[in-house]
Amino acid sequence: MRWLLFLLISLNVFGVGFLQPDEAFKPSAKMIDPKTLGVELIMGDQIHIYSDKLKVEDTDKNDGIDFKAITMAKPTQLDGESVYEVSPAIRIALEKTKELSGEKKVKVKISYQGCSSAGLCYEPIEKTLEVTLNADTIPLKQSLASSVEKAPVAVTKSIEPAPLPQTETAVKTEVNSEPKAAAKGSETDQIAGVIKGGSLWFIILSFFGFGLLLALTPCVFPMIPIISSVIMAQGAGIGTKRAFWLSVVYVLSMAVAYTIAGILAGLFGANLQAAFQTPWIITLFSLIFVVLAMSMFDLFELQIPNVIQSKITKISGSQSGVIGIAIMGFLSALIVGPCVAAPLAGALIYIGQTGDALLGGTALFSLSIGMGVPLIAIGTSAGKFMPRPGVWMDNIKSIFGVMLIGISIWMISRILDENISLMLWGALAVFVAVNMGALEPIRGRCIRCQRANKKALGIIIFLYGMSLLLGGMAGATNPLHPLNPFLPNQASASVNQPQHKSFEKITSLQELDAILAQNKGKKVMVDFYADWCTACKEYESKTFSDESVKTAMDKYVLVQVNLTANDDKAKEISSKFGIFGPPAILFFDENGVHQKDADIVGFKEPQEFIKHLGQ
Repeated sequence: MRWLLFLLISLNVFGVGFLQPDEAFKPSAKMIDPKTLGVELIMGDQIHIYSDKLKVEDTDKNDGIDFKAITMAKPTQLDGESVYEVSPAIRIALEKTKELSGEKKVKVKISYQGCSSAGLCYEPIEKTLEVTLNADTIPLKQSLASSVEKAPVAVTKSIEPAPLPQTETAVKTEVNSEPKAAAKGSETDQIAGVIKGGSLWFIILSFFGFGLLLALTPCVFPMIPIISSVIMAQGAGIGTKRAFWLSVVYVLSMAVAYTIAGILAGLFGANLQAAFQTPWIITLFSLIFVVLAMSMFDLFELQIPNVIQSKITKISGSQSGVIGIAIMGFLSALIVGPCVAAPLAGALIYIGQTGDALLGGTALFSLSIGMGVPLIAIGTSAGKFMPRPGVWMDNIKSIFGVMLIGISIWMISRILDENISLMLWGALAVFVAVNMGALEPIRGRCIRCQRANKKALGIIIFLYGMSLLLGGMAGATNPLHPLNPFLPNQASASVNQPQHKSFEKITSLQELDAILAQNKGKKVMVDFYADWCTACKEYESKTFSDESVKTAMDKYVLVQVNLTANDDKAKEISSKFGIFGPPAILFFDENGVHQKDADIVGFKEPQEFIKHLGQ
């Protein structure tokens, strides 16, 4: 499908005069002498290949035949770029890493990316070629006895090899019909390599560790009050043991959701989490959190009718609440934390490239369990506090109720104007302040007592909440400067300066192609963003707003792709670059060529981001 999409775009934008990829590039491989494998890439008229994109790799390092050395011709210069304008011939010296005899099949992977002189650049392509050779003629590796792993391939580019004989045609070629980005060293590719090359237990432990690290990210934080609230809603007699098992149910349901969504995204490119970010689903789930919060304030008790409840208790009293918590865990994973991180993207890339849903799904499940371990600890702790009823427990329930309302506002803010969101936060702050007694008098003389401290804090929260309310009504959007609209023009102008450099906003692949064409000779940075992505907001408020990051980004044309709508345009551009969801940042060189090895998936702190730009 990606090939078809790419060809249709090429025809619509550039006309019908360009060669199709299989016509522009024709790779072949054969033995040119008893111990040397030759690979050639025949190119069509007015086609050239970038030398840094041309790679030859041994796809099966356990077949007993190793690539001892690779030689190829020197590239030429074209518009400042190192390219091959004539078909490059490649020579591979072979050696055996174990005793072999008779016929042996060897696979070689060739990766390349090139352009037509008329103006069309093709996607990076990988193809695998299979050659049959006589293992008796291949020399045995001299250091075989002391070599456990294969040494890096030595590459020399100073030899001009003779062209491959054109009379020999007995070569069997296996072609991967779908183009893929040339594998090198991007973070997600390295993580995908963990699945490809590691043992099952190594994969499980590695992704479990990744999950523990992801538990510290903003995408997981909102689940803390959720699991605490649903545990506390079970009642005062729940106990630590039952709280532990209910927490496990919540986390397992969350893990199942992540695994199913990940497998679907890897196999079909369908971002199930993005599909759950539609306005009506967000609104419904936000209302659910409000209802749960009201029960935390003891305004009512959530329970089914007594007749039905008694029947359920007779059938399976011990299972009460399990199904509800399982559903909440499943939906929370899809709706509350939809951001993509590098380990998640690496697993999705592996599933998409290999179709191995079982191994990829195992990695995703282990990742989710790692993310859920802190949630289990928190949920168990909530149950530990429950057996001791008292005023203090009511206060804790009220705190969780406020947190649930905060999550509701945080979610609904994805589909509301920023000033309306500011007003909602202000209303919540006023609500908290009033309940802290900010507007109530202190009876009796009390200067250093606890009531005075509580009242003072309540007044501060009340004043801030009122500033948010008034500022939101006047159109303010910045919670740190809610009174901007009421400041004099001169002062307001200085405060209202954008916190980060402005990005050119786009929503389609056609718009991106136009920007790349207009900015030849300039580097381009493309940020994939969505309103419902927590880490995307963190990028804007923390990383892109850092002064050092602003300076480092001066050399880039800044573009932002908005994936909020998750419509056909968003799916098209995501599919083009293998983006499984935001946040993701891509880089293009001066010729508009995608530098896949530089891709960023997931959030990076300012210093880490600057270091990445420097590389």
